[in-house]
Amino acid sequence: MTKYLPRMETIQTDGTAQALTQQPQKLIAQEEARFQRELERACDLILSDSIHMILLTGPSASGKTTTAKKIATELNRRGEKVNRISLDNFYRPAAELPRWEDGYQNYESVEGLDIPCFQQFVEDLFHQGCGKLPVFDFTSGERRKKWVELFFDQHTYLIFEGIHALNPLVTQTLQGHRTVKIYISVHSDFLDGQGNLLLGARDLRLCRRLLRDFYHRGTQAEGTMRMWEYVLRGEDLYIRPFRQYADIHINSTHAYEPFLYHDRLVQLLANAPENSDYQEAFERLAKASDAFWGIPEDWIPQSSLIQEFLPGPNKELPRAVLKN
Repeated sequence: MTKYLPRMETIQTDGTAQALTQQPQKLIAQEEARFQRELERACDLILSDSIHMILLTGPSASGKTTTAKKIATELNRRGEKVNRISLDNFYRPAAELPRWEDGYQNYESVEGLDIPCFQQFVEDLFHQGCGKLPVFDFTSGERRKKWVELFFDQHTYLIFEGIHALNPLVTQTLQGHRTVKIYISVHSDFLDGQGNLLLGARDLRLCRRLLRDFYHRGTQAEGTMRMWEYVLRGEDLYIRPFRQYADIHINSTHAYEPFLYHDRLVQLLANAPENSDYQEAFERLAKASDAFWGIPEDWIPQSSLIQEFLPGPNKELPRAVLKN
């Protein structure tokens, strides 16, 4: 199993470009198979030691949710029962969230989680065999009135997924129970033939976030960048300090990604406001995009983690935001 190492892995863009020109489907299949092997190794460890508590975390746009689903699917395929629990459901109501010093709501802080509620849920699961899971509605900023009842026994595996899954305030609730801690991140930089950085891992995550926010949440690039500042601050404060405790590190980078995102990202950046407060970041991403070219989205398997960041068929930029 691979532990987290601070040093970034590297991907040689020239070699990837050549492979995509000559045998694109082979490269894509290799990348998908590599990631699937990482998931299967994690499941091997979980099952070999009969560890029923899986804690999965990672920074924004790392693919946490999809990875949690894929691990659950693999465990199901092997005949196991699995409940996947998103820690997002334990957010406090928006009015009770902590705030940054400028007054903006802080969704990144662990203090935004209702730890007593989580603790009660876990105790009910372990001692009574069932617990009521709250459902948080981010549109209203409140919990929904209807909660979901989940069941647990010695044959059930629980996946707790969220940015705070390795935070001691969460893990201490599971004391007395063996856990597997998984940290997933984008952990590869893209370099040219001379070793120069073309696209860093953090900027690849930003590309993922820009596209996902636009196509799945209706957020323009300007809005994503405004949130991104808080996201990065939150990572440094609340996520990175605990990644060293992970038993397994999974790198979710797929070598073909910058090529896949190229056309839509260029279009999205072209529609960003002129004289934006985030012009420097937009220009940096636009310059990085010059090193890549587009490949068809239908080359990517529907089962791929990368589908999380694609818009789906026939979804284009709304005409209202297109520049003349």
